[in-house]
Amino acid sequence: MGSDEIRSQGFCLKELFREVTYEIDYYQRDYTWGEDEIRTLLRDLCGSFRNWSTDPAYLRRPHTAPQYFLGPFVYYEPSKNRRYLVDGQQRFVTLHLLFLQLRLSAQERGDARAVDRLNRVITIDGEHFALGITDHEPVLRAVAEARKYETGVGDSLSRRNLWARSQQIESQLAEELDAENLPRFTEWLLDRVVLVGIRAASSDHGYRMFETMNDRGARLTAVDLLKSHLLSHVGANEDHLNTQWHEMLRELATDREDPTAASRFIKAFLMARCAREGREDDRRQIDSNLNVWVRHNAAYLGLVPERPSNFLHFVQDLLKSARLFRPFLAASRALKTGGDRLETVLFNERNGLSCQAIAILAAIDPDDRPSDAKDKGRLGAVYMDRWYALRVLQDLPVQSADSNSLVHDTLVPLLRKCRTTADVASALGDRVTHDGGSIRDAATLGLRGNNAHQIRYLLARATAYVEEACQRPHDVLAYLDRERFHIEHLWANHHHRVEEEIPDPVVFRSRRNQLGGLGLLMGRENSSINDLPLNGKAACGVPVAQAD
Repeated sequence: MGSDEIRSQGFCLKELFREVTYEIDYYQRDYTWGEDEIRTLLRDLCGSFRNWSTDPAYLRRPHTAPQYFLGPFVYYEPSKNRRYLVDGQQRFVTLHLLFLQLRLSAQERGDARAVDRLNRVITIDGEHFALGITDHEPVLRAVAEARKYETGVGDSLSRRNLWARSQQIESQLAEELDAENLPRFTEWLLDRVVLVGIRAASSDHGYRMFETMNDRGARLTAVDLLKSHLLSHVGANEDHLNTQWHEMLRELATDREDPTAASRFIKAFLMARCAREGREDDRRQIDSNLNVWVRHNAAYLGLVPERPSNFLHFVQDLLKSARLFRPFLAASRALKTGGDRLETVLFNERNGLSCQAIAILAAIDPDDRPSDAKDKGRLGAVYMDRWYALRVLQDLPVQSADSNSLVHDTLVPLLRKCRTTADVASALGDRVTHDGGSIRDAATLGLRGNNAHQIRYLLARATAYVEEACQRPHDVLAYLDRERFHIEHLWANHHHRVEEEIPDPVVFRSRRNQLGGLGLLMGRENSSINDLPLNGKAACGVPVAQAD
């Protein structure tokens, strides 16, 4: 075979997996097919089978039935009976889940022929799976033995998804095909479903083909393509770097089952620690196509072929930062009080300051101790919370453009220079002195149609502060819930009650809506007391949280 010669061959499934092991190379992504992809594939397969099975001619002579083309795959063969998949992993893994479910059904009905045929495509020797992906083996074993797989904290995204998809295949097969059709479907699947294999000349040739196929469209995410780029240049450390990468993904998936978490984290990391100050183009390119930005700025980042160790160090920094960032990721989803004291992280997230992740990562060094990283990040989150409150009090805009400007133009350059927690505290303390502003700025702040969220936030935080100082139980999340607590005007909308003190009705309306004339009242209580005057509400014993 020539150095770059490409060959192709058609395989039916019984031939494709006969006495050969398929593995995946280091640059491959996790198993990511979801419900939609599985549903579409099974519907297509079962629909084609039903069309075939209703034709008497094909039933009499099955080998004359049209073949079902399942698509191409790309591979290379480093040795006999051993192939590495360059492209096609998702379909191969799904097919094996399907084989396993069909074999379980055949075993239940005592169909020895179907069990034997399926054994030949599931394993190479009756024991080892033909799909030799080590990370997948515990799930495949559980499915093969008809037992439940208990997903754990350390499980990869692939394992979690494998188990979910195996359950989906089991239920969808039962919906698509009657039990009596399963033996014939198995025969048709193994004999008449075909893939075309495109054989690369070598590992390097396969990688070049992989990049060509996946860097032109959206089949792989930017995170997948960044991983393949980094691993392709790391040299002898590729296996170690691949392990590090998967550890990073697990760190980011433990607290938030979110397929975009890794992408958002890497973008925030690059903006916080790598983007050049004052270069808006850097930020825009990282946000739109992070893998392309890394490749186009290889020299600036030190990620050049002649320095392969830099690629490993880069991924190690990502992993260490992901571990240090995980408490903040969790705090952005649930209130973290007590020893963590990360409640402002959740408040910032709720207030639309999601760019706080960039400020936090700018403050954190990958080699920080966890306690130091938590202290640094907390200071950054608290500063942004204070900035938000002051902007609201001063009746200034708090849109995403404003918070982005704060983070990129002020906080990132400032925090990158800090080395210790004391440095961060000092730098942000100087900013507080420079910022100015106080509660007095709210003298004319009032409730309007477009600022109820901000007013509620100030009232909720003030209420929680007072209750805590008085050592009384409080629930700031309940105060923030507009269904449970209503913003209450302490003056009912009856000008005549205060006409002597405030003769002008326009002034009355203005003062009635000002922050000091508002409080939070439990929804059910608010509905019952209607427009009683304040002394009447107090006489009813109704607790009102007020901002003075």
